[in-house]
Amino acid sequence: MNLIPNLVRQIRIPIGKQQYIHSNVKNTQLRKRASVAVILRLEPKYNDNSIRFNCKCGAKGNGHKESCLNTFIEDISGKNKYLPLEILYLKRADNGEVCFPGGKIEIGETDQEAAERETLEEVAIDLNSPDFALLGRMDDKFTFDKIGVHSFVYLQLSKNSPRIKLSVDELVDYGWVNMEYILYSNPKIPLTNHQLEYLNPSSPLLNETKTNENSVQYTSVSNISTSRRLKKNMFLRFVCNNIYVPYLILPIVSRYQFKLWGLTLDITSDLLKKMIGYSPFPQQRNINNSIIFFFYKYPKTFTISTIVGLLILFKLLV
Repeated sequence: MNLIPNLVRQIRIPIGKQQYIHSNVKNTQLRKRASVAVILRLEPKYNDNSIRFNCKCGAKGNGHKESCLNTFIEDISGKNKYLPLEILYLKRADNGEVCFPGGKIEIGETDQEAAERETLEEVAIDLNSPDFALLGRMDDKFTFDKIGVHSFVYLQLSKNSPRIKLSVDELVDYGWVNMEYILYSNPKIPLTNHQLEYLNPSSPLLNETKTNENSVQYTSVSNISTSRRLKKNMFLRFVCNNIYVPYLILPIVSRYQFKLWGLTLDITSDLLKKMIGYSPFPQQRNINNSIIFFFYKYPKTFTISTIVGLLILFKLLV
């Protein structure tokens, strides 16, 4: 079975329902919001060049109707319902983080428009063209600094991917990753038979021996984060030394290592759950001490009185 219909049903949104950021919004509020684009494509070898996307709904941009998409999916898959997907990841120049194309929302544009504008600026992909379909919107996320991040999912409909041209000031490299690599990355959380129905039973990844290089690993936030706040705040650094997060090294051929973790991993995890109800990544709160995790999740509780109270409590207990 293929992954796309489930995804469309789970995250499909009415086109044109995004709200604008009006000119009277304060700059401080704008800095608290950003949008990213999660871009999917069929693995090139499965994308039969003889079948072209023929839009029957008359969409001028990426707002194709679901019936139009379903017809295309049926045509291109034929009797083989397995359609492997690849997902695009980028690597930032300033902090080395793995990310999706995207950035801050500007005055006078919608969340969706911000994601599409930033993608055009960063990788020269025009997501508003009929060669792409907006599948829907994921649940909003919040960064450690409480910036709201809106995620939009797009499917490439054309046979050939547009030529990617990186913004050299912002990015150093990119790569497409087969989503099966991610789905099979944690043998400790096995897939059920129902979930396996969505995947390729002959995939070499299914029975591949998992090593540290191709499976989910864990490390402390202090060890993986490049946050400046972390380096300046001693108590925050102490907390983050004891908070462990999952990460996965992506199989992208590059002079740089692509380490998927944090917000980008969370969005990827949610995407997989929408597709087949499964994610190989455990919840952070399930692998950490609940008190320590509370301070990590709510850093504004780092007050002198809180620290003194914890020290007194610690002394009483020991």
